[in-house]
Amino acid sequence: MKHVFIALLLAGFTLSASAQQKVKVKTQDVPANVQTALKTAFPDAKDIDWTLKEGMYKASFEVNGKDHFAKITNDGQVKVKGSEIMANQLPEAVTSAIKSAYANWKIDDVFQLEEDGTTSYLIELDGHPDKHVYYTADGQLVKETEDEG
Repeated sequence: MKHVFIALLLAGFTLSASAQQKVKVKTQDVPANVQTALKTAFPDAKDIDWTLKEGMYKASFEVNGKDHFAKITNDGQVKVKGSEIMANQLPEAVTSAIKSAYANWKIDDVFQLEEDGTTSYLIELDGHPDKHVYYTADGQLVKETEDEG
């Protein structure tokens, strides 16, 4: 009985971990209302790749040669918009905070995010390990995660 309990416990951890991972999704498998929401928000989107994580669709795409992404709910609401910017376009407070906290990391990509009318920044850092850090416009660290690849 003890072995059955341990096996069930381990299976639960495995299922929980896999539910958190992002999964690539073919365009034909993305609900029509989700695709329509993307095309409405970004009519010039090209080279669209889709993933699904925690019930939210993420479209990664290009507009005029720049990388963008959008996170869209199952019911077609665009929750987050991200557009790539140059590191020198970051607010000074964010640049200073990164130089202070991540001196041994190199800035790889930078995205300006719009969510619920608020602007924030996602900075992808190359280091050991690679990190994604999220900052408010005034230089406050919101979240740090390891790069999922």
